[in-house]
Amino acid sequence: MNQINERIENINKIFKTLELQGVETNTPLLYGYFFFDKNKGKLLKLGDELQREGYVIVRLEINEEKEYLLHMEKTETHSRETLLKRLLEFDELSENSKIELFDGWDVGNSDPAKPLISKERFIKLLENKTNEQLYQFAIELLENQIYDNSILVFDKCIANNFETENSLYKQFICYDYLGEPEKSISKLKDILNFNPNHFKACYNIGAISYNLEDYETSIVYYEKASDIDNKDDSVYYGIACSYFCIGELDKSEENCKISLTLNPQNDNAKELLKMIKNA
Repeated sequence: MNQINERIENINKIFKTLELQGVETNTPLLYGYFFFDKNKGKLLKLGDELQREGYVIVRLEINEEKEYLLHMEKTETHSRETLLKRLLEFDELSENSKIELFDGWDVGNSDPAKPLISKERFIKLLENKTNEQLYQFAIELLENQIYDNSILVFDKCIANNFETENSLYKQFICYDYLGEPEKSISKLKDILNFNPNHFKACYNIGAISYNLEDYETSIVYYEKASDIDNKDDSVYYGIACSYFCIGELDKSEENCKISLTLNPQNDNAKELLKMIKNA
């Protein structure tokens, strides 16, 4: 039952991701299915069987684990329910054929030369939406981890002077998830141009700069955050870490103690204080 629930969750997540971006999932799409076994002959036999049902062998190759991968494709129309049925059928087929593993599926445009998610179709989705609808749509995209298009929709909110500060902060979150620290910092600085007393913007520039080993900048922005809120122990811990990394142990110890005064349960600060005393 757990495997079925996992499949349902996976299907729902991917279908929703596609539908949010304008893909009509109730139309013919190119579905791919993946089978694994150490015995190439068993996969060839399975491939022959599936070809009689209209599937096409995309590739049969060996991977780094010395295991063969059989990738089959077919243009099909599926709902969430019919796709689940198909995956369960492949589970049963694999078991009956003594195939070690049926593991996963993917979906693409029925015309492989075209992208599944069309930028033009996505932009068309934005037409006639109010600012409030755009903002809520951007948040929904973010919540579903569709970061690039979420950034695009937040751009429209910003251009319309709607929820500017919040839209900029949400864009920072997107870039942070995408692993783009420079763009993350750029968005946070845009927030500070809009609102110089934005605590989270200062704090996060401090944290990202620390991760980039730009400790001087980290200290500057952590200290700006402490000027806005001098009751947050994590800010002083961040300052202490940055000073520690540039060898200014007295300042590191001073800020570490402030952090522990504000929160005696800050275990990270306790460990850092030990490191300072042993340095």
